[in-house]
Amino acid sequence: MRKMHFISLLTAVSLLSFATFNSISASADAIPDDSPFLNTTTSILPAVMPDAHSSGKNTFLTIADLPYTQSYWTQCRYDQQVYCYEPSTLITASGSESVIEWGKGSPIANCHNNSPDNTKFCSIEGADWMEMQLVGEFTQSEASNTYRWKVRTGKIAPDILMLGDTQKTIVSGNANSGWTIEIWAKPTLKAYYAGCTSAATCSEKTVASRATYSVAGYSRMLGINAAWPSVSSESLRNALRGTFISTNGMSQGWVFSSDTFFVTAVSPHFLPPDATGKSEVTPGFVKVFLPESYITLDRGYKDLSMVTTDRVKLTVSGENATAKVTKVDGGILVDTGVEHFSAPNPEMMVLKASDASVAVVTKPAVVLSKLRKGTSKTLSSIAKTTKSQKPKWTASGPCKIVGTKLVALKKSGTCKVTLRILNAKKKYVVKTTKSFKVS
Repeated sequence: MRKMHFISLLTAVSLLSFATFNSISASADAIPDDSPFLNTTTSILPAVMPDAHSSGKNTFLTIADLPYTQSYWTQCRYDQQVYCYEPSTLITASGSESVIEWGKGSPIANCHNNSPDNTKFCSIEGADWMEMQLVGEFTQSEASNTYRWKVRTGKIAPDILMLGDTQKTIVSGNANSGWTIEIWAKPTLKAYYAGCTSAATCSEKTVASRATYSVAGYSRMLGINAAWPSVSSESLRNALRGTFISTNGMSQGWVFSSDTFFVTAVSPHFLPPDATGKSEVTPGFVKVFLPESYITLDRGYKDLSMVTTDRVKLTVSGENATAKVTKVDGGILVDTGVEHFSAPNPEMMVLKASDASVAVVTKPAVVLSKLRKGTSKTLSSIAKTTKSQKPKWTASGPCKIVGTKLVALKKSGTCKVTLRILNAKKKYVVKTTKSFKVS
């Protein structure tokens, strides 16, 4: 069993850069507009790169230097410069591509570990994670655009990326000359509600306070048997490098353990009300890209096309589900089928090619228990719990929770009952979800 690890992107952190866009030009690491370093004509640039940190905490760094936490990285101006970003390009739906030198769609990158302290150097072993996002809020029409940019991450390997509507990534380099990650992504709709970080604080009835289109997330370097997200060996880390998780949850997290991805993506269930007062369900998605190196070297498949739906074990909201597997450039993309954010928490594993004897989980035919109109059923008969688990029951459809009972209303339909309990980390997770046919 590989040791389980977990990281999360809190709302306050994911909004950090948006809160500082208006003041970034005044930061110590922002090069003034009249600086010659903003001129892309290389002939006027100094022949030698200035000293490290000479114009701010994270300016003019090479592979021999380290960036400070919480301070933004600057735009790359030299071939040997690292811990910096290259200008992004905008690719329209028609395929035309243009450079964004500065303004909405420009990259922002930094590294930190949920600490406001910006006097420490970033960890190069993976204890810190890196923000990856583009400036500004986008419009619905801009969601058809693709933005492409590259971040030079120095000694911090960008092993796993968790972003919104990611299209493609390329990880290249090494720890001696420096790692880079190139990202293609589209703006995606994200709904927000203060404190919405778990099923306990973001129930099926939660309505978003606002919704916006954005490109934001983070990248993480995997450790090897470390206290932060890690794997059991260097070969497995190398095989997983380039993995990305694409989701539009406002609070995001993942765990990798025993060859399984456990993905958490939480957002308000409903979008803000429109002019008529109607709230549409927040559209959600969770997709996991696994690189060819992991599929062939670690999972043992000779060809990506051999990874079919029946070779992927998947549960969503604690129930068996069927994944959609697509062969894409450089690996496979597994769509978990998540469509909204009622604490889906999908768990996904690609079986090894040699696991022919392992029973593959597929979505079974649903046979619903029956419940007569106006009758009731004790909750303890649905699932056993203890007081220490502090069980929380919710019901939707033609039934409701009354005390210790599930009560069927006097109308027909399908009733869905969900039980959430506290786990060992004192977080609410879905223990079971059951459906009843009320007639």
